[in-house]
Amino acid sequence: MIDNKSITVSVSMITYNHEEFIAEAIEGVVMQKTNFAFELVIGEDCSTDRTREICIEYQKKYPDIIRLRLPETNQGMMLNWINNIESGQGKYIALCDGDDYWTDPYKLQKQVDFMEANPDFAMCSHATHTLMCGVLDDNMKIESDVLTTEDLLKKDWALLTASIFFRKDAHKTPDWYYTVKNGDYALQLIVSLSGKIKFLPEYMAVYRQHFGGMSSTLKPLNQTAWMVYLLHKFDEYTANKYKKIILQRIKRMYKLQLFYAWGYKLRKAALVMEIYKRLQFVNPFMIESRRK
Repeated sequence: MIDNKSITVSVSMITYNHEEFIAEAIEGVVMQKTNFAFELVIGEDCSTDRTREICIEYQKKYPDIIRLRLPETNQGMMLNWINNIESGQGKYIALCDGDDYWTDPYKLQKQVDFMEANPDFAMCSHATHTLMCGVLDDNMKIESDVLTTEDLLKKDWALLTASIFFRKDAHKTPDWYYTVKNGDYALQLIVSLSGKIKFLPEYMAVYRQHFGGMSSTLKPLNQTAWMVYLLHKFDEYTANKYKKIILQRIKRMYKLQLFYAWGYKLRKAALVMEIYKRLQFVNPFMIESRRK
């Protein structure tokens, strides 16, 4: 059994209908070589395929590492995400969704070593391959190896989930956090308020893009509305401290999502976004009403 008092890192893995991927995700965690104890907490959210069965099989194989959360009814992504992180017993939390996987057996050791030596950092990330249509993309470039909240807002990307490692006491759960779609980005923003972020140059994980992922299920209009909603809530949460940067981010977002909408011939969505883009001076967050 897992001794909660000795755990340094809790790896949080949520999964739903990942039968095709979950074994590779689990294997990437249990292969970790460390000089400290870690646990893998899997939140299996009532999949309709064999995902839960596979998780149970692995827990029996690695009872000293794997702890399962097996709700009787589907919680939904955000509730499962937050509850799974909060149930971790470690000083640190590492993230790996059930459709991603780690490739470096020393990933956790490297991130713990850095965080222990640098208490002013709240999070540690690293380079991550993207796997799409069977092709690995290694073009991830970040200009600085030290990031702040401002950096996360100024750029049009977020750190990839499978790379994220943070101090558990930096993880806050305001009410709005439960209501967003982009939970990984919301987490990064919240944790960044507690300290700097280190970016390591080594490629140590793979982020898998596929048609079952959350980003693939939302069309450009809905993606824009949900992200604006998140930014609106974060703006309120931080008492408008980052409002100027947030408004710049929203402007860039319209440009990018309109490009996709027209490119995919989503004429109605593009026209709706054009209207909200023009109404930004009235209320930059107005489009959040289009969330679906």
